[in-house]
Amino acid sequence: MSVVWHVNTSDMPVMDLAPDGSLAAAIDWWSHRLYLVKPDGSSVSFDLMEGDDIVEPVVAGVAIVNGNAYVLASYSGFSGLRIYSWSGKVGETHEGGAGSVADGILRSPSGNHVCYLVTVTATDQILVCDGAELKLENAYTLKWVSDSGLVIMDKGSEEVVMRDGSTLLTLNTTNVLAHGDKLIASYGSTLKVLSLDGRVLASREKADFSMTTLMRWTLIPTKRYIFRHEPLEDTHVFTWNLTEVRILPGFPYFANDNFVVTAKDGVIRCYSLDDFHEVFHVKVPGDSLGYIKLSDDGKVMLVSGEYGDYWLYRASASG
Repeated sequence: MSVVWHVNTSDMPVMDLAPDGSLAAAIDWWSHRLYLVKPDGSSVSFDLMEGDDIVEPVVAGVAIVNGNAYVLASYSGFSGLRIYSWSGKVGETHEGGAGSVADGILRSPSGNHVCYLVTVTATDQILVCDGAELKLENAYTLKWVSDSGLVIMDKGSEEVVMRDGSTLLTLNTTNVLAHGDKLIASYGSTLKVLSLDGRVLASREKADFSMTTLMRWTLIPTKRYIFRHEPLEDTHVFTWNLTEVRILPGFPYFANDNFVVTAKDGVIRCYSLDDFHEVFHVKVPGDSLGYIKLSDDGKVMLVSGEYGDYWLYRASASG
């Protein structure tokens, strides 16, 4: 892996990488500028503040959807999306008017579903999933979107599991993730795998998880394995019956159905999920580490610092 593109930015990192690695999006939050980058290192950038805007946009997130960057923000006079292709802006949506707030945007791991949440008034929110709007009371936080279309929303001390606008289940915990039609939840110090009707399929004591800085989860579910960080230690690898099969060094920054990426002592390491051999390792490029995204084939990687700065890596032709 070698760096093909880098930009210095400031403030919190906001980024995404298409699952096939064909396009990366990175936002300079303070300067409200969007960068689109291809795997060969070529890039274009766009100012998210347009000529008629009288206030600077407050960016809530970005998602790559069908080759375009969906930038959710509180813009001048409205909250919603500005959508950009390589050639420039190609669309715009208005979910809320002046005074509304863009809350967050998430896509599923494969990119087949995307949802975003906007607070439109003091009492109302709008959730938009794959273009369908759902009106909600102003009480929710968007937490997770799965490839099977499950949407997990935080509501106070509960987690609401939805699909196609309907509530399937409400759980008395705020730490819930999903993969396929299974849920994985943390109840106190107990980790549980649940079906969509609430049945406990597996449980393990002293294996809780949570969200840490930059809204990074300390657990990542994938098709075959669950990766959980033990506080102040390393990444424990579980099967879906919660049997531990190995330990990997560091914190799990990213995982898909083919690879897991961890980091420890200033080194980023990628492992194959076929046999857990190390595919590559690189030094953390900056003074801190924020987010990591890896393409499905493991050939393109986007890395951010904790307070900005981005690096795009690409594997050499020989691997």
